[in-house]
Amino acid sequence: MSTSATQFSATRTSDVSDLPERAAALSRRIRERADEATIAGTVPADVIGLLESEGMFRMALPRGLGGLEADPVSMVRSAEALAHADGSSAWTVMLGNLSLLLAWLDQDVAASLLGGRPGQPVSASFAPNGRGVEENGGYRVSGRWRYVSGSPHAGMLVLCFVVTGSGGAAPGERPVLRFGVVPADAVQVVSTWNDAAGMRGSGSHDVVVDGVYVAAECTLMPFFEPPVANGALYRMPFFTIIRSLIVGVPLGAARRALDELTAFCQNKIRDSAPLVEDQDVQIRLAEAEAALRAGRTYVLEMTERTWAAAREGREVSHALRTEYTLAAQFAMRSAVRVVDLAFEIAGVSAALSGDVIQRCWRDVNVASQHATFSRNRWRGAGKALLGLETDPLYL
Repeated sequence: MSTSATQFSATRTSDVSDLPERAAALSRRIRERADEATIAGTVPADVIGLLESEGMFRMALPRGLGGLEADPVSMVRSAEALAHADGSSAWTVMLGNLSLLLAWLDQDVAASLLGGRPGQPVSASFAPNGRGVEENGGYRVSGRWRYVSGSPHAGMLVLCFVVTGSGGAAPGERPVLRFGVVPADAVQVVSTWNDAAGMRGSGSHDVVVDGVYVAAECTLMPFFEPPVANGALYRMPFFTIIRSLIVGVPLGAARRALDELTAFCQNKIRDSAPLVEDQDVQIRLAEAEAALRAGRTYVLEMTERTWAAAREGREVSHALRTEYTLAAQFAMRSAVRVVDLAFEIAGVSAALSGDVIQRCWRDVNVASQHATFSRNRWRGAGKALLGLETDPLYL
């Protein structure tokens, strides 16, 4: 490729430390359009444009490609701020930052793929639901991938496929997997997400690719190959980076649910008495507040410790990976506990369409079903605590 990987070096970048504040400044616009996103099954195009112009999709992109290469703590806090306005929009933004995968490509190739637009949203699927037949130094890729968040507005998609041909696995061996970068105009988005239980505005639809050629230089394998970009962010364990992108979403949505519940209780009469004076409500609200703060504090502490190890060039130890997993899992479960409580105390009011507490409840519970927060993560951490051999992919 003739395009220089440094061509974006003059791109305006803001101090990464102000990312959470910039995200919070966008909250009003996001909040105003949340219902519209829910109905449409995706964030409105003009809101995506605004988010792109504010650098929200450049958080995890290498600096040499025009990205911000933000520290993970800033990413968590930015996700919180966005999710306080709307969980679906925050989910769309954070998983639209999967341009981080371009750190595993030759950087001149990556620059060419970006085409002078480093801030574009990039979606991905890690599920090996495609097949790549070897052909002329590349792969002819076909398949259908489910739950690809942000797919309606992605500039490109990075999709996992099983290699077939001479480079594939022999009978009985583990399949050989690659991720291929596919331009958006070669992908069909199939609307399957509009009636999802939660995160309805995240555009997590199916995508279909039929016989698209992907050059080998446009493929990567982040699980087992080292990144090409040398930033500290990419030295962190891969799934730690992914969870740093999205763990702030349930925390922010749960915070919104508690804020809404507090206001609700102050203005609600139930059984001829102000709800705010109900002793059981007071106790449960206090317990929920403590749980949310504990989950948030723990995950931020472990994110910072993991980031410090990567930033200083130290190996992120197995023990540190285990504790980060515990923190991320606990943060998610704390958020679920909070929104469940808020939904229960709000009663039938939260059953009405458009209710904010209901939306937070639906969004957080759906987010908890994401593979990075599955029960297997608890199992991996438990095995590690017991001194048993643990596959790092489960931490």
